[in-house]
Amino acid sequence: MKKLLFVFVIIGLIFFLSETPQALAQAYSATTLKAGYYNPKGAKAGFVFGGNYSWIVDESVDIGIGVDFFRKAYTDETSLATQVDANEVKVTTIVKNADFTTTILPVYGIINVKFPAGTYLDYIVSGTIGYEWLWSHVKTYDPKYDDTKSFSGLKWLLSGGIAYRVGSRSSFIAEVFYDGTKVSHEKKAEQGAPVRNEVNLSGVGFRVGIRMGFH
Repeated sequence: MKKLLFVFVIIGLIFFLSETPQALAQAYSATTLKAGYYNPKGAKAGFVFGGNYSWIVDESVDIGIGVDFFRKAYTDETSLATQVDANEVKVTTIVKNADFTTTILPVYGIINVKFPAGTYLDYIVSGTIGYEWLWSHVKTYDPKYDDTKSFSGLKWLLSGGIAYRVGSRSSFIAEVFYDGTKVSHEKKAEQGAPVRNEVNLSGVGFRVGIRMGFH
């Protein structure tokens, strides 16, 4: 019930932010696209992609909504033997033991605060809060097993970096971030106290990208 309530809160926040520019007759906005590397404690590190759309409050602050996408796929294999064929080519026999895929999808609200550092350079500090989903897929071949577990929870993230203006309506973005997210999956207990499985996704990373729109 708490998770469902939180989802409704996030949806309400997104709706509120989408109506804010009209209510305030705000004409300016910006779109930011980013890509980078993320190393969570409870999962394999990999690349993360995302973007956000924000509405300009004033020359220093903008607020918006965003979404990210993280996917890490890897395979567990074992080399059994290496032989040399008649053509003196070394051939290695490899057995695939398992496939693993981790997918993370957060949806969030974001606030950016800008501090001028020069004619073309700004420092940017950002705060993010929202909701995050994790899917962990495991497929083994001997014995055969195929299952996907899902987790969800509150997301929060802090970041800091620079924005270098490369055009009249575009800037290059580089930032480091700390993600403090933990997601969980509640299990129905047949007897005794309720239990849950938890994944710690807190960790650090960096991203680069481009911001297009009002500076």
